[in-house]
Amino acid sequence: MNPVPSADRLPEIQARLAALPDTAWRQRPGDSGLIEDHTGRPVAVLGTSGDVPLPAGEFIAHAPADIAWLLAEVTRLRTRDAMITALHQQLDRSGHLLSTRQIATVIGHPGPHHAPTAPDRSAQ
Repeated sequence: MNPVPSADRLPEIQARLAALPDTAWRQRPGDSGLIEDHTGRPVAVLGTSGDVPLPAGEFIAHAPADIAWLLAEVTRLRTRDAMITALHQQLDRSGHLLSTRQIATVIGHPGPHHAPTAPDRSAQ
């Protein structure tokens, strides 16, 4: 497995996911080697295994939903990365420092976990 992707594969992965019928998959009750859609139509057959747990079947049955979630998360993180990169560039061009609170506000994460400022500490 290549730890650092050499090309952006998201468009081709998104296209494969979009080509799937819009339905959830599941392992057939009583036969975890048969992956089916919500109508009972087989999607993949890994062999007959009865009620024996089959990790590959579990993986395949959840793959469409898991991949959709992963794609959304990658997109969210890429958006956040681009925003932070733009902020860094803006800071580099400005030639001055901003407070942690100002930076948190700009990136949309003022959150409760900031260190108290001197006025915050004096109010305590």
